[in-house]
Amino acid sequence: MTSATSTVPGAAILKPFHDLASGSPRERLIAAAVVLPPIGATLVLLALHRAATQAEPDDWQFALLWVGFLCGMLPLVALACSPGITGVVRACALAGIGLLGTGRVLRLPAGPLGNDEFIHMRQTIETYLSGEVGHGSGIFSHFPGLHQTISAFAQLTGAPLWTVALVVIALSHILSVLAVYQLVRAVGGAPTGAAVGAVVYTINPSWLYFDTSISYESIALPVLLWCLAAAVAASRAPTEPSLRYMAVVVVCAVALPMMHPLSTIMLGLILVLLIIAVVVHSVRRIWPERGGSAQEHLWPLLLAASALLMSSTFWWRNIRDELVSYLGPSLSRGWAEVKGFTHVTEAFQKASGTRLPFAGAQTPIYETVSGLLFAPLVLLLFVVSVAILVVHRRGLGSAPWGFAALGALFFLSIPMALTSGGGEGAHRSWAFSFIGIAVVCGMAWSVGLSPAVVARFGAIGRWGARLAEPRVRIGVTGVVLTVLYVGSAALGTTVSARFPGRMQVGDDARSVSREGGAVAAWLAAHAPVDTPVVADRYVSQQVGGWVGRMAPLAPSAAFPLWDLYMYAKPVPRYVLKQVLDADVHYFVVDARMATTRPRMGYWFINDEPGGGYGRLFPQEAIDRFNCLPWLRAVYAAGPLTVYEVDASVLQATMAGSCERGTHD
Repeated sequence: MTSATSTVPGAAILKPFHDLASGSPRERLIAAAVVLPPIGATLVLLALHRAATQAEPDDWQFALLWVGFLCGMLPLVALACSPGITGVVRACALAGIGLLGTGRVLRLPAGPLGNDEFIHMRQTIETYLSGEVGHGSGIFSHFPGLHQTISAFAQLTGAPLWTVALVVIALSHILSVLAVYQLVRAVGGAPTGAAVGAVVYTINPSWLYFDTSISYESIALPVLLWCLAAAVAASRAPTEPSLRYMAVVVVCAVALPMMHPLSTIMLGLILVLLIIAVVVHSVRRIWPERGGSAQEHLWPLLLAASALLMSSTFWWRNIRDELVSYLGPSLSRGWAEVKGFTHVTEAFQKASGTRLPFAGAQTPIYETVSGLLFAPLVLLLFVVSVAILVVHRRGLGSAPWGFAALGALFFLSIPMALTSGGGEGAHRSWAFSFIGIAVVCGMAWSVGLSPAVVARFGAIGRWGARLAEPRVRIGVTGVVLTVLYVGSAALGTTVSARFPGRMQVGDDARSVSREGGAVAAWLAAHAPVDTPVVADRYVSQQVGGWVGRMAPLAPSAAFPLWDLYMYAKPVPRYVLKQVLDADVHYFVVDARMATTRPRMGYWFINDEPGGGYGRLFPQEAIDRFNCLPWLRAVYAAGPLTVYEVDASVLQATMAGSCERGTHD
């Protein structure tokens, strides 16, 4: 019998809506996954539009965001994890999850936001315009994988560089979801379990926003995941591993050190965990009564680790000191935060001395509650999954236990997020530790709540079996996913990074201003590329970015050019000499430094004198720029003023104050 819709013009377009209303359960599910995500994306865009028109965040923008996101995401999740569908349909559903989850890209920004994006796009445009790989001397210049990828696609397609950058990040995000799916399949999971593992990975707090920024981790993560998937598949192959697995392992392991240092280090640590797990598994096979199972190949994992080590040694041989100085402070701060956590008990008693979760946050109450419930819920899922795997341990091999050890690191990092420093290192680790949680949960779903599991855990097992009944499972899964997605976003990033809005002084995500753009354009028109300029962190983003293309100098304890801004006393002679030695051509001064506290608490770097407290600079220091004999105001845009340095006058006078020729 011919469907009534087949006689209507445009019936193919209307068919999903017809299936949604009257098709079989599977057809309705597929139709929902086709119809609802575009509607959800539209609601998300409406939420972003509303946020851009509001002075302060309101409840409507959060409500529109989450209704739209969940309206699009949950049908895709249900379809991806549904049994009885083809591999192509499942892959399309997982790709849809990855695309809808590119929260940063969904903002459709006109240009970079935040310090990292400006730096990476500056590297990219130099690669694109002149073929220069590794522009400048910053740490980002030594990891050109992202910059070369964007530049190559732009050259091939002729599309605008920024559009290509967004597309590359969106594709990378999709590939990360598909890679986790393949990783769980390689460990031994069923298709539905592998899809569950991929969905679990998407709830990690870094996935929705942090790993969709134009940054090198966003492209390095899929490479890491595909390397793991190929290495694990090769190690578990019943016969000699396929050559294609080895090719993927070697290519990814060799390429990753050119993309991102932290991802490279984390891949090495994960491979070490998997190697240890295989060795322990091999020893256990000597005593079958202890749970040994089929033999696994160790050499693919050793090959991956060796290729990674050799590639890292080759690419990093000349930047070891720079890497240590770049990563060292984060490690030392992390250790200090761990030691600081010893005072948490007293903090709960005295309500002081630690960082209270969501203190001062602008999120609605349901986001705060979801954020507080996030870690306990994930812990419950992880413990239940590990318990299920323990019951079925004989046939699982070694890989699940290596990934279980990796997943446990997430819970060890949670206390660091409660320290006064906020646990930046803990946040950076979540994208990697959640790989382990995803594999464990995916494998547990593949095994299922068998009668053996129910019998082993008694009343708890019977309660779990009731939750696993189809009708109950759908509702429970929907509620749990809703809480986890909302909680992960609340934990993963600030409101200003998630929503557009008016410019805020000293806020990385909202520091881009028309005045900063005007200054960057003026400098680009009046100074050669890479002219040394001193400005605060937020103006430096635009001045040194792909529009200004200047070379901003970052003050530090050893290079304290911030003395000109921070102190009313005469500028010391050695600081003036550093101005000459660094060949500074321009200073950019924000008049608001004397009247407005920066949102991030600092103007230059977080270790500056008084950093973290949003100190105001003396008005006398800001006014001094107008009367120092070796400075001349040449351009102004709103609160920003550009001062040109006359090096000959500076060298002749070494004037540290407005009284000509005086200094300390």
